[in-house]
Amino acid sequence: MRLREIIKTFKPYEWEPSNEQLSRKLGIPKEEILRFDMNTMPFHPRELMEKFARIAVELPVNEYPDPTYSELREAVAKYLNIDMDNLMVTVGADEALDIIAKTFIDPGTEALVSSPTYSMYRVTIEALGGKIRQILRREDFSDDMDSLIGESKKTIVRAIFLCSPNNPTGNTIQREEAVRLLNETDCAVIVDESYAEFSGETLVNLTEDYENLIIIRTFSKAFSLAGVRVGYVVANKNTIKLLNAMRPPNSVSVISLALAKLALENVDYMVKGVREVISERERLQRELSLLPNVKVYPSKANFILVRFSGVSASTVYDRLLREGIVVRKLSGPMLENCLRITVRLRSDNDRLIRTLKRILS
Repeated sequence: MRLREIIKTFKPYEWEPSNEQLSRKLGIPKEEILRFDMNTMPFHPRELMEKFARIAVELPVNEYPDPTYSELREAVAKYLNIDMDNLMVTVGADEALDIIAKTFIDPGTEALVSSPTYSMYRVTIEALGGKIRQILRREDFSDDMDSLIGESKKTIVRAIFLCSPNNPTGNTIQREEAVRLLNETDCAVIVDESYAEFSGETLVNLTEDYENLIIIRTFSKAFSLAGVRVGYVVANKNTIKLLNAMRPPNSVSVISLALAKLALENVDYMVKGVREVISERERLQRELSLLPNVKVYPSKANFILVRFSGVSASTVYDRLLREGIVVRKLSGPMLENCLRITVRLRSDNDRLIRTLKRILS
């Protein structure tokens, strides 16, 4: 077959193994496997699904959805206290990244990434023939805004990707630094706020003043709807018009739209779950910091970054895996000997702590 040249050397996103694959590999029933690697909520939204079941039979699944997704946009607008024309609905955050890249990236142009961060930014840009330039964060994982601003002056640079709270480090962008960046560059500044509900911090209200600010949000994390695949973009109305030119008309399903809208009608459930996760995050951070040779980084997300000394993180990962506990392996600059751990239910977190104590002793 005649393929694009880029496919021959393309480095894809590293998918997590499924529970079924792990069960076969480890000889452990899949029900006993604990996923601390996915950054999803540990709560199944049963009440929400029961409400959905009552309306599901009437959903017009034989028809395409409204291509404007107006009902969901109206609900999100109310949730964020913004105008619905500042919104674009997408299939999770990843379709948002794809649309943004198609809007700004030509082959040979560049995007800046505040690194280390979520690897899909690189995948999305390089898939279009663009190039990623990694701007390393400062020692405390804060964004190096001076370097980002300086590099963005080059005409070949089209976009800057930031993440707040950042995956995998858990820290947020300083608002005054974000404003400085927006004022001093004419590049698109994309801020991934997939975990914003856990931090209580957002730059959403800056989108009216800055056409170059594009914010990505999702229902996958705080709303316990990772399997539903709904995300959205918040931006200036003029910028939304540009992005919509690259958006497929019917990619989000009728079922997904209904579930996301229902979640916003029951937002108290999300708030309660987020509070529980934050409480467990603080407890888990304290417990992990008591373990020998473990450095715990402060987090404003639903996950924790830890660094090991005197023992290989790969060894810890493998030992945990043999016990049916899956954490996220990390690699690259500034993440040497680190693992990322999702906050789960108290009983799950206790099992992780007990197992780590045994391994590290």
